[in-house]
Amino acid sequence: MYKRNFTRSFVTQESIELIHEKSLYLLKNKGIRFCSEELLKMFREKGFKIDGELVYITEEQVDDALASCPRNFDYVSRGHRHRVGTTQKKTIGQSSLGPVNVLKEGEHRPAAAEDFVNFVKLFQTSDVIDVIDCELLHPNDVPAQYKTDFMTLTPMIYSDKPLAGLNGSRETCRRAIQLAKEFNDIHDQVLMSTLITSAPPFTWDRLMCETIIEYAKNGQCSCIAGVGLAGLTAPPSLSGAIIQNNTERLAGIVATQVVNPGAPVIYQFCALETDLRYSLCVCGGAETSVEWFVENELANFYGLPKRSHGCLSDAKEDDYQSGRESTMVGLSALMCEPELVYMLAGIMDSFNTLGYEKFMMDEDTYKICGRFLRGVEFKEENLYMDKMEKIEHSANYLARTSKIYRNDFVFPEIANRKAYSNWKKEDDAISVQERATLAWKKRLEEYVPLELDKKQQKMVEELLPKEWIL
Repeated sequence: MYKRNFTRSFVTQESIELIHEKSLYLLKNKGIRFCSEELLKMFREKGFKIDGELVYITEEQVDDALASCPRNFDYVSRGHRHRVGTTQKKTIGQSSLGPVNVLKEGEHRPAAAEDFVNFVKLFQTSDVIDVIDCELLHPNDVPAQYKTDFMTLTPMIYSDKPLAGLNGSRETCRRAIQLAKEFNDIHDQVLMSTLITSAPPFTWDRLMCETIIEYAKNGQCSCIAGVGLAGLTAPPSLSGAIIQNNTERLAGIVATQVVNPGAPVIYQFCALETDLRYSLCVCGGAETSVEWFVENELANFYGLPKRSHGCLSDAKEDDYQSGRESTMVGLSALMCEPELVYMLAGIMDSFNTLGYEKFMMDEDTYKICGRFLRGVEFKEENLYMDKMEKIEHSANYLARTSKIYRNDFVFPEIANRKAYSNWKKEDDAISVQERATLAWKKRLEEYVPLELDKKQQKMVEELLPKEWIL
């Protein structure tokens, strides 16, 4: 990708070097707690200084780990292949992760299996989503014994796009990776990435340690994040929180390379901010954007692929707040020029809700933000000097729409850009929210099921009761 380096205007190289220096100091002198005897044993075998569960990491050990992280790798599925890294040609879009509720036609309720399937189909047919998360939302009505299989298999039944896998216990990670390998019949490439988060302050808990081990050991991609909340689980300043998060993130990256040198790693931005008036995690403020700008330059400093979030919002409805926050955060994400953007569309209520209508509107927002950053190309063929020379004064240029015009202008599908008088006279004089509802319903109606081979069909029939395949 051609880099315009938008974020260099927001943080100095001296500040980046200071953050790195302070992070190295904390890694060496304070140490990081890893709650896994298996991982601690690996650290011991590699000569790390250990005291109980605390691991002390030197600058040389950080440098060695960063040097072994691949700068490029292929992210594949049975239907797609994406290049991630310095030779990547475009930003990869990724689906939602983790909401427990949905907002659908104004109704806010717990997410269900039907919603899970609906969103897989919407993501499969989206022209901005390239990767689908196995935890795109939490289907509250699926029994616990089926959840890992349901959440891993369902995206592969209804989509051929690459997966972001489940994290958590050793058993969950192993199962998800195994299913992806067998269903795709691909056993030696990167089929999955997963989000792996610290347990601040300065701790990696047992489940995330097990996730690091299983994904790195299997050569799958770890998206490593420090997630300290300013004033709650991190210092009450953005600068302090950024240093702590970077320290924890570096420790997690080192751990992946201790397990398996060369395992792919992505530097994951933190989108967790705070509103201490309510002691809550929020994501739609300016603080999210400015932290990303710093973290983007840190990822560049380390030479690692990075992943931002997309059109996030704390709003509870599809209202002015939702539009304002989604646009600001989405634009900020693209200004970081990340290799991946996840939770790209539909996220609201501070990660707790996935909105049907918001998803459709965010697709438009994401495209508009991308157009904004693309600027204007002053190529000779774009100037139309010959037409300007020939045009009669006071005439017009109305004619068949040219390809160049279509390249320069974005046509949002959901937004209402008609004149009020014309819009009000027509039969479709409906709100933007209603237009979004019609759009997602049309997409679901037009969804074309994928064909499964005999082996895939057998896996589905053996592992999932029919009632969970809608």
